[in-house]
Amino acid sequence: MRIAQISDSHIATANPAAAGRIADMAAVVDSINALTDTVDVVIHTGDIAHDASASDYAAASAEMARLKAPTYTTIGNRDRRKPYFDAFAGLGYLDADFGFAQYAVDLGAIYLVAVDTQYRDTEKGGLGGFDNQRAEHLTKMLAAAEGKPTLVFAHHPPIELDDSPKLQFREAPEAKLLCATLERHKTLIGLLAGHVHRTHAVPFAEVTLSTIPSIAADLSREKSGAKEPGDTYIRYPVYHLHTYADGRLTTEAVKLEQAARAAA
Repeated sequence: MRIAQISDSHIATANPAAAGRIADMAAVVDSINALTDTVDVVIHTGDIAHDASASDYAAASAEMARLKAPTYTTIGNRDRRKPYFDAFAGLGYLDADFGFAQYAVDLGAIYLVAVDTQYRDTEKGGLGGFDNQRAEHLTKMLAAAEGKPTLVFAHHPPIELDDSPKLQFREAPEAKLLCATLERHKTLIGLLAGHVHRTHAVPFAEVTLSTIPSIAADLSREKSGAKEPGDTYIRYPVYHLHTYADGRLTTEAVKLEQAARAAA
C-alpha cells in the first residue's frame, strides 16, 4: 500500500504568488501521476487554500482532480469550513451534517482516518484545536477499524516539536486529548501531519509522527543545508511517499528541484 501525502498548498488566487503556488501544485500532481510504482491514495493534510475564497478552492480542486489515485483531504487553519465543505463535500467522504473534516476510509490493507484539528476560532494564531465532540467521534471511528492497521492524518501535530511555538495547539489539554485518544488505539501504524512546513519524524506512542514541507515552495521552512549566508530554506515543492508493507510504514521524500529551476 502506497500513500502520497501533500500539504500546505496555500493557493491564493488574489495574491501575486498565485501562479507560482498553482504551478508548484501542478508539478506535484504531474510527479505523482508519473510514478512508476503507482500510489493507491493521495492525502492532503490541510491549508489547501490561503485566503479560503471560492476561487482558491476551485483552483486547488482543478489540480487535485487530475490525480489518478483517489484523493482525500482534511482542513487546516488557513482553510474555512463553509468554503472547504462547499468545495469537497460533493466527493462523498465528508459528513456535512457532522460539520468536521473528520472521517474514515477502509482501503483494504489499511484503515485511513482523517482528524479535524482546526481551532474553533481560526483567526487566533493559526494553532490547532480538538474537543470532546471530535474525540468521541474519533473513538468510534477507531473502534470501527476492528483491528485493521490504521493510518491517521491531521493538519496540526499534537506533540511538541523543535519549532516555535513548540506545541502547535492553542490549548495544551486539547492536544493531550487527541494524543490520549490515538494512544489507546493499538493498531495505529503512523500519524501524518502538515502545518509546520518542514520535515519531522519523531516517536509517537509506538509509531512515528511525521510532518511534511509545504508544497508551496515560497513558504517552505525545510532547511536547505546551505552554508552560505542568506536564504537557508529550500524553494521547491516536496511531497512524501508512505509505504505500508510487512507490518511497517516507511516514508521517503520526493523533491521537485526541477520545478524550481523551471520557474527561475
